Amino acid sequence: EVSAVYANALFSLANEQGDAVMQETRSDLRQTAVLFSLNPDLTRLLSLPTVSVEERVGIAKKIFGETGLATKLLFLLIDHDRVSYLGEIADDFDRKMLDYQNTEDVTVTTAIAMTPEQKERLRAALSEKLHKVIRITERIDRSILGGVIVKYGDTRIDNSVKYRLDALREQLS
Repeated sequence: EVSAVYANALFSLANEQGDAVMQETRSDLRQTAVLFSLNPDLTRLLSLPTVSVEERVGIAKKIFGETGLATKLLFLLIDHDRVSYLGEIADDFDRKMLDYQNTEDVTVTTAIAMTPEQKERLRAALSEKLHKVIRITERIDRSILGGVIVKYGDTRIDNSVKYRLDALREQLS
């Protein structure tokens, strides 16, 4: 996949320069990707084949400056007509950073907010199971009625009351 190739190369370069550069690159890359997602006209402008690569890079330099690995990646993407991959590259870079830091982002959905004790017990249980540092993002969704839905990576554990009622309804029909 194109985005993975760029993300891997960028990660290797940042890693060679140390943790501070890795964090800075991650932040810059994420901010740039968000800016592009909020401004599709900018993506189109920097992808226009009717505008020379030099002019497109010049526009990017005026907006983003000329320093930092994320900015240099952007210039490379402009040069290879791959600006549209920036969001995917940022996502792939984030995943590589999480792996490097032995961290897993977990989304936990509950019907009501968890207490700090419940959240810490869940974090500890997941950390023991996955052998990783766990970062929890909490979502409230009253429609699940109770219980919990845990998502990380490609895994979804649905222990919600709604899911159990739906499963029971399916068995009875």
